[in-house]
Amino acid sequence: MSLINKVLRDLDHRSALASPEGPVPPRQVRAVEGPGSGHEWFWRIVAVLILIALGWVGWVAWQIQPRQVATELAFKAAKSTGKSTAKHAPPLAQTPKPAAEPQKRAAPVAAVKAPATFKLALSIETPIGEGAARPAPAPRAEPAAPVSKPPTKPAAREAGGKPAAPLALDVPPARILSAPAGKPRVERRERTRTPAAQAETEFRRGVALLNQGRGPEAEEHFAAALEYDRSHRAARQALVVLALGRGQLESARRLLQEGLAVDPAQPAFAVTLARIYIERGQLPAALDVLKGSEAAAATNSDFHVLRGAVLQRLGRHGDAADAYRSALQLQAANPQAWIALGISLEALKQRAEAAEAFQRALAAGPVSAELKVYAEQRIRALR
Repeated sequence: MSLINKVLRDLDHRSALASPEGPVPPRQVRAVEGPGSGHEWFWRIVAVLILIALGWVGWVAWQIQPRQVATELAFKAAKSTGKSTAKHAPPLAQTPKPAAEPQKRAAPVAAVKAPATFKLALSIETPIGEGAARPAPAPRAEPAAPVSKPPTKPAAREAGGKPAAPLALDVPPARILSAPAGKPRVERRERTRTPAAQAETEFRRGVALLNQGRGPEAEEHFAAALEYDRSHRAARQALVVLALGRGQLESARRLLQEGLAVDPAQPAFAVTLARIYIERGQLPAALDVLKGSEAAAATNSDFHVLRGAVLQRLGRHGDAADAYRSALQLQAANPQAWIALGISLEALKQRAEAAEAFQRALAAGPVSAELKVYAEQRIRALR
């Protein structure tokens, strides 16, 4: 019985496996089909993206294709239009003459030559000419050319012997410029610049470079300005300032001496050159420089003060006092000049005048503490 029961259980187990309620293997196979369908959608999306990329590349390639610029098209159209109008334009010799034209205007036509018309066209087209903004003046009546003289132009007279119409006067300037004879050649006239104008140009370039901090280049332009015009005061003064700034006293002295040789009436140059000589201890040379510009510096107070200082150092107190008085006549509120005058007057044994000069120095304006103490001491000593 146990064997039969075991067989029956096996049969029941097999029937249970074969029944519809049991697990079906094909369902597991259909469950695996899902990933396959996902890959298909992925490739579809990739294909769409590739198509979009190809379309974008085509659009960019179409955009970057070379095209003619609108200005070139307009230029070509205007050129072709000008050629067509020039071909179909009637000749200038066929211009009808007005019936009411006075007979006296036809007389000078025989003397009008072809170059006159060309010069008129140039004067209208080129703004360099003198007649660029003025219309052509009306011709004056002149005697007719002799009969035996051959005409200078075949179209000067008509077949009937009558003078031809004045082409250069009756035709408007626009018709003259668009004549089929071809585009006239424009002659550029170079205006000759004077050396003074060229020197001024070089000086302005040097100033612009100096403002940019480019001192060596500016110095070259200042030197070029002096080569064009040795009397250019501003360029020479700029070179002197640059030389003094670098401590090149000899270069500054040479520039100042050349400037005074060109134009002695330069008190500023004379004062600066005299200070250079004073710095070197060459007092006679400084005095000679100041004497050469004394007439031109008659109204320069600083010039007289410096001349008085040189004379005072040379021991010529009388001349120094005169120089200080000349400076104080031009500028009374100069405490240093009053103190220097008091020193020279004291050296000349003029004690009262010296004390008065020291007193005027204290009243002239603010002075340094050292000069104030010195003036007060001299006042007490002289009284």
